[in-house]
Amino acid sequence: MMNARQVSGLRRPISVTLPSMLHRLPFILALAIVLGSPAAGAESSPPLALHLPDVEQMLAQRNRVLVATRRATAAGEAMVDVAGARPNPVVSLNTFGLNGRYVGGGSNLDTTLRIDQPFERGNKRNLRLAVADSLLKANRADESDGLRQQNLLARQAYFDLKAAEEKSQLAAESARLAEQILETANLRLRAGDLSPADVARIRTDTLKAEGDATQARIDLRRSQLALAQLLAMEKEAERLTTADPWPPLSALTKTAADIESRPDVVSARQRLDAAEHSISLARAQQVRDITLGAQVERIPDQGSTPIYGVGVSVPLFTGYDYRGEIRRAHVDRDSALDDLERVRATAAAEFEQATFETERLSELARRLRDEALPSARQAHAAVVLAFKHGAASALDVIDARRSLFAVETDTANALADAAKARAAWAAATNRPDLP
Repeated sequence: MMNARQVSGLRRPISVTLPSMLHRLPFILALAIVLGSPAAGAESSPPLALHLPDVEQMLAQRNRVLVATRRATAAGEAMVDVAGARPNPVVSLNTFGLNGRYVGGGSNLDTTLRIDQPFERGNKRNLRLAVADSLLKANRADESDGLRQQNLLARQAYFDLKAAEEKSQLAAESARLAEQILETANLRLRAGDLSPADVARIRTDTLKAEGDATQARIDLRRSQLALAQLLAMEKEAERLTTADPWPPLSALTKTAADIESRPDVVSARQRLDAAEHSISLARAQQVRDITLGAQVERIPDQGSTPIYGVGVSVPLFTGYDYRGEIRRAHVDRDSALDDLERVRATAAAEFEQATFETERLSELARRLRDEALPSARQAHAAVVLAFKHGAASALDVIDARRSLFAVETDTANALADAAKARAAWAAATNRPDLP
């Protein structure tokens, strides 16, 4: 139990002076940061391990570029409706006999009701439909080509992330080995078996290894964000990890390049067809359309008997005969033909380059993984063991650790380059799966 003085002391208002608050401000800010950090109050979100088929499925659903291509296809479907529209009739109602001061009664008004219906000639509607249909097929091919290109980017980003994960682990392991070597060096220094200069060299190398590990973590986060942007998952970038192993380094199946079936070539060919139809459509403008009209007129002098009439109107090409549209259509057709040849040449070059790079990079990755990496690990283990027993110098152990880390990093990069080359080969041949 507290007495009355203690209770009154508890009720006394607390007064804090400004200098005391300024003195404690760094501590207060640090406490607020710690308490407000998600890691302090709650567990971090679990990693999201992705298989490559999962990435491709999410890409098809969420990628912003593919969403835009689908909207372009929907716009092309709407343009087919526009192209197939027929001219609308025009209805007019005219009244004569109005006077500003006196109308004179409704029976004295001259009223005319008229309807005019334009009729297209020269097969213009069917030609417009042919142009719109070819452009719609081109838009659908663009959608398929967008999926092909975005799949390639997603596969490359996936393998970049996998390589970044491995290099981050390798850098962390290299820093751990450097710490162990530094501990051994300190033991030998205390035993008088190693000079302070050698220990300083090893300590510098340890700091360098820790810096490499930090840079590897930065590269890992950058790779996560690159894949997340393709999947429209930027808020989940920190959770993304890879779950698939490296693709096999098997030899490619010898196959001829089927250039004509690639969606970008199909799109260019359909745009050439649309340009050909546009020439016919431009020429069809020189075929005169006609407008038929019918009217009924009520004249006051004729009593209540209406007067009927019909009419026809035809344009006269005395001032312009659409020669500019025809010339422009021919130029567009030539441009579409040039674009088709360019796309075909690009597709063939991509196939040849992807085949060459895949074969060479797969062989390089195979040699690093199966030959260079085991040798580097054996050499490093032997030098570390000799250093612990005083049979190797500080420079020897530093060089061995650096060489091992370099070979491990080169192997991870080579495996990633080989995997990305296979993805490029699959995209060049328009294959949905990796070879």
